[in-house]
Amino acid sequence: MIVDIRKDVPDFLAYIRKRVAEQVAASKKLKRPKPVTRIDFGFEFGQGNELWLVFDTRPDAEPDGEWTLKLDKVKALKRPKWPIWEELPDGEVVFFIDLNGEKVNVMKSPDKKICKIVGEAMKHAMMEAREAGLFKRLPKAERCEMGVENMEGFYGWPKYKDRGKEDLV
Repeated sequence: MIVDIRKDVPDFLAYIRKRVAEQVAASKKLKRPKPVTRIDFGFEFGQGNELWLVFDTRPDAEPDGEWTLKLDKVKALKRPKWPIWEELPDGEVVFFIDLNGEKVNVMKSPDKKICKIVGEAMKHAMMEAREAGLFKRLPKAERCEMGVENMEGFYGWPKYKDRGKEDLV
């Protein structure tokens, strides 16, 4: 099985665009919408293969996994062509093609390898969305951070010590 993550990036961007539009619409219904302080693009790989874009309006928002508590209120972007690890036939070898076009055998340390490839593609989509101005319509706090995180902890961006360098909306 081969998964080319580059083919997923347009779907990631379309999902970001849709979620931003939903957040903007929801904010317009409020008299005083809370400003977004953090945008988390989270994902789970290997069991359900889903991604979620979650807007945090807590004044003291941190990269603390709080986004996972809102998943029942956010429609996920499902990735049905990604392998469900426990359903792989015996002997099946999985390769991922990363953003640079490198074909990576992910069978040794699949969680780390796959989550890095997926996480980097999601980070790329967030940066593209920012550059395209997709977040401009959101009611944002003066400081609004974005992040990408794997639910199981195999990938996280930015590193805590690097916050504020390239992750500001």
